[in-house]
Amino acid sequence: MQCPTCDFEAPQADFGDPLRCPKCGAFYEKALRLKLAASAPAPAPAAAPVARPVSQSATVARQFNGAQPVVVVDVQMPFWSMVVFIVKWTLAAIPAMLILMFFLAAVASVAGVWFSTLFK
Repeated sequence: MQCPTCDFEAPQADFGDPLRCPKCGAFYEKALRLKLAASAPAPAPAAAPVARPVSQSATVARQFNGAQPVVVVDVQMPFWSMVVFIVKWTLAAIPAMLILMFFLAAVASVAGVWFSTLFK
């Protein structure tokens, strides 16, 4: 996300508070409103048709290339749905553990051969 105040572009992993810039501490939404207000042209004469205002969320989305910060506050899930979810998650972890086990076995065998030839 790019800060409207200091133009610092931080990767998603750098965000402690997704609403503030990690470099200058400016709030994204407030800084964007101030920047848009400063760059807004003078008001049109009364006779000219007035354009419909663009929603603030659409403006923020366009400024940050469609990315919007999200903060998950709560997850409401029925108990048995949570149990089924955790069981599925556990079963899905088995192939990952097997792959990790084979990788570590291969590293251990290579290290064993290396150490055995090193200390001959």
